[in-house]
Amino acid sequence: MKRSVERTLTVSDVNLMSVSELNGKTPVIAKIRYNHKGSSAIIEPVDGATVRVIFDEPQRAVTPGQAAVFYQDDCILGGGTIQ
Repeated sequence: MKRSVERTLTVSDVNLMSVSELNGKTPVIAKIRYNHKGSSAIIEPVDGATVRVIFDEPQRAVTPGQAAVFYQDDCILGGGTIQ
């Protein structure tokens, strides 16, 4: 199980909630585990169900298999599984 400090990660099986699709780089607050306070990041589509997450600051304990959830203005934009 990979637990390290990462600035970039990939999220698959993305389910968008408040938009139908991502149109390029999108600023978000990303949470990478249940008790994570959330951090500023940019998400960008890789393909139809995968996004790349680029955090402003490196994040510790990035764990494949955990959920990542993306927020904009206190609304859930979507989420998926960390690869």
